[in-house]
Amino acid sequence: MGSMEKILAELDILERLHRLPDTASLRTSEAAIFLRSSVSALESLRVKGNGPRYIQPGGKGAGSNHTCLYHKSDLLAWQEANKLSSTMEAAVRRGQLFLTLHDVVNEEAFWLDEQRRIVGMVESSPVRLVIDRLGLFDIVWMPVIDAISQEWSELGAHKELASQVTSVMRHQLDRVAAGVEATDIALG
Repeated sequence: MGSMEKILAELDILERLHRLPDTASLRTSEAAIFLRSSVSALESLRVKGNGPRYIQPGGKGAGSNHTCLYHKSDLLAWQEANKLSSTMEAAVRRGQLFLTLHDVVNEEAFWLDEQRRIVGMVESSPVRLVIDRLGLFDIVWMPVIDAISQEWSELGAHKELASQVTSVMRHQLDRVAAGVEATDIALG
């Protein structure tokens, strides 16, 4: 089956699933298709407790390998609850964005290369990368605001962190301006 035929077949399956009533129960594989996800990703969400609500038939002592079912309405509700309007909102949800002024002045661990340029935040590195970098890169603790003021080895990573910090700073400046305006109005 060619790639175009595969896409059309998937769209046909999606259309059929969307036509089902909201009370329809879908197996994990069907729910994964409905969500345009994989079975393993859906199972991982279920294990972590942050996926859509599901039904697991069977009672106590009935075994551990029960079929999981998802009501279509629960899948739709989960999709709706996980809508985002910006990449910043997505970063906040993942806990990757600094939210307060305290966050940007708080010390964090950063990788340093041989030229003493910042490579990135240690905490945001995957475990495998941390293991690979131990002993090869220095780690230095510094306030995030200081880190973005230095030279980095990767422009993309530098810009991403600088954008997050700038967003926090703008928000704080807006709060200060609102406070001054409130005082001005109150004192007339």
